[in-house]
Amino acid sequence: MLPGIRRLLVDSAGKEGLRPVLAALASWGPAASGAVPELVSTLATRNVRWACDALGGIGPASAPAADVLGRFARGVAQPPRHDGGTPLLHGVRRWHGAQNAAWAHWRITGDPQVFLAFAEDAASRGLRGADLGRLAELGPRATRCATALRPFLESPGPWTRVRAAHAWWRITGDTDAAVPVLLAALEPLRAGDADGPCRAAVRYTARLGAPAAGAAPLLEAALSSDRRFPADVYLAARAALAAFGDVPADGHRAAPGAPGPGEGCADSAA
Repeated sequence: MLPGIRRLLVDSAGKEGLRPVLAALASWGPAASGAVPELVSTLATRNVRWACDALGGIGPASAPAADVLGRFARGVAQPPRHDGGTPLLHGVRRWHGAQNAAWAHWRITGDPQVFLAFAEDAASRGLRGADLGRLAELGPRATRCATALRPFLESPGPWTRVRAAHAWWRITGDTDAAVPVLLAALEPLRAGDADGPCRAAVRYTARLGAPAAGAAPLLEAALSSDRRFPADVYLAARAALAAFGDVPADGHRAAPGAPGPGEGCADSAA
């Protein structure tokens, strides 16, 4: 499949229809490393922002792109506009995909300084439009962004609140502010629903572990419900309950006094 995609990257480099292909390559990660030469060329087209994500997803094998990504992130160079127009003059306005380039530079080089400088500069201006999921990846290194991040825990948008809660915890280690936001996002499970923010909240409670154990009753109810949830909800809910210490990773709670998995009678273990 990859040879055909590489040909497509050459033939359709500047076409808007290529963007779903670039998004797919980003999800492939290092498996897409064979397409790096074509992706580097795509940085000179209107699809540059999507190419940044694909190159960052691939990681160190995208090293040939590191220098140009660093220039885009710092504003030293401007790529083509997403509508195909002429690049803006340097210093007029920051390129809208600079955070994609900064994140990709970090994933490729392992050096967070370009991305961290971008994040801190964005925080000084209010973090509007910042990718909170990628900010979370910086963890405690992004401590100087915490003050600007805090108001997003009360954003009117559920996606923003959930991502901000996860980023807040990753950056500050504070669960007191993050957990209530995540528990509130789980409420759709009561009605047999699981929208995007709810599903993300289930995953994040698994990462928080014991401090988010207040979610256990609702997650257990979802696992035993007759309602059908997306498959990732079941996987994440079981992982969360295991992280809370309530149940093993297979999602089955042992009855009081009953042996857990791998704790059968002596002759069954022989």
